[in-house]
Amino acid sequence: MTMEHRIDIEQNRPERLELLRAQRRFYSRAKNYQNFVAIAALILPVLVLLFGADFPVIRSYIGFASIALLLLDVAVLSPKQRASSKAGSKAQEQFDTEVLKLDWNKLVAGSRVDPEELRAIAPGQMSDKEKKGLEAWYEGAINRLPLPVGRLLCQRTNVVYDLRVRRTYSAVLFCIAGVLGVALFAFGLYQGLKLDELITSVGLPVLPLVSFVLREYRKQEDTIESLATLKGEIEKVWDKALAGASEEELTLSSRALQDAIYRHRASNPLVFDWLYNLLRKNTEAQAKHAVEKLVAEAVSKLNLSGV
Repeated sequence: MTMEHRIDIEQNRPERLELLRAQRRFYSRAKNYQNFVAIAALILPVLVLLFGADFPVIRSYIGFASIALLLLDVAVLSPKQRASSKAGSKAQEQFDTEVLKLDWNKLVAGSRVDPEELRAIAPGQMSDKEKKGLEAWYEGAINRLPLPVGRLLCQRTNVVYDLRVRRTYSAVLFCIAGVLGVALFAFGLYQGLKLDELITSVGLPVLPLVSFVLREYRKQEDTIESLATLKGEIEKVWDKALAGASEEELTLSSRALQDAIYRHRASNPLVFDWLYNLLRKNTEAQAKHAVEKLVAEAVSKLNLSGV
């Protein structure tokens, strides 16, 4: 097994950081579409509760706006969101294949993102602050391992990190749906609305919000299930690696795992930046601890103490 290809060096090359920068910008654009739907879906029922009693005519208009928002989301915003997410996934895939020294699988990922598109989404000079946030994507301790084993550990880190964030996000979505639903209907009852008025004044305007939350919750749960399965597959290959599997066998396994990771990224639901940033410090600390522990295990079992 070769130690020549250094992940810690490759990941911090300017061209690699440009890929990560573009990836974040693509995902940010996709999240902007998501944020618009979420905020609009939240504002509509609040407007009804605040002004519906004094201006009953507003209820019909907001009901119409709720239906229009649902249609706009399905017909325009969701496709645009998916397109931006897919472009971000391709930029990440290009970063991973170059840093982890894997062949590009055009059959799965299609063509690479065009250089013009990368420049268009992330123009101008990268700031020092932005550069600092993108450097050292993978833990430096991984370089104590041969590339095929270190690569596998990088893939595990990607999957487990994502899994932890999504488990928290799914729980948050479930709580938000329950609290908002109860609060909005309780406030409507407090205002003395009858059942039919409650349905038209609260039920219809809250429909886009309920649809958004339930759809996101279901998607996150499905994603968590697929990530858990993928984590299990990575752990099987990890056990083979520690048992002395050949470089060729591990590389083929990593390429197959990378295909699954890309498919997941290209189709997965997004996580709001505010929650991701809130969880980031703790999640990164957990990831660092896990990497150090697994590296120590691999060094011991593969007799790499001299590396």
